Amino acid sequence: MDGFTREGQDAPREGVSVSPEIVPFEAGPPLELSRGVCHLVKEKKPDFSFYLFGSLVKTGLPALCVTRQYPDRVRREHSLRDIRVIWLSHTPGDDYHNPTALGVLTKAICKFIEESGGEAVVLIDGLEYIMVNNGFLQTLMFVEQVNEFVMQRKAIVILPVSPEALEEKELALLERNLEVVEAPSIKMDMETKQVSKLLDTYEGK
Repeated sequence: MDGFTREGQDAPREGVSVSPEIVPFEAGPPLELSRGVCHLVKEKKPDFSFYLFGSLVKTGLPALCVTRQYPDRVRREHSLRDIRVIWLSHTPGDDYHNPTALGVLTKAICKFIEESGGEAVVLIDGLEYIMVNNGFLQTLMFVEQVNEFVMQRKAIVILPVSPEALEEKELALLERNLEVVEAPSIKMDMETKQVSKLLDTYEGK
């Protein structure tokens, strides 16, 4: 997979060191996630994305989570007590952001990265919700703007998305300028479907 280095099947380590350009992860086979890149994680639920995000938080990187889930729940369920959480909600409040105000959200993300010296990790959970409120093209523009900003820094952005929520062309447009990560569950589903198709073909002969 482009942008990743896979090593042997070593047991997970307690500490994860951070190099200037690449951050290693322990997710089954170890992965190395490049900095200055937005990573599109294909999965039905953002469990793997939160795992990757939490792994980076443990390295000491400044962290920001943008999510549709209630902030206290996110902190509790993912052991992310001391990080900033922006809640995508129409309800007014501190760090509550209207999902239709994408310009404001973009500025908040870029400002956080800039104030962190260009080195931070950002999880944007709720891309499907942003699409519902803004349409696909506006959402794509939002992702591209964040991506262009991140390219010039050493930050890491994690973008979980369910492939089933998008049309094939929409998914292809999102993937075009991002590094794609297939969560283990999605990869297994794809392999299962491929095997099923092969069996159907074989039985049809």
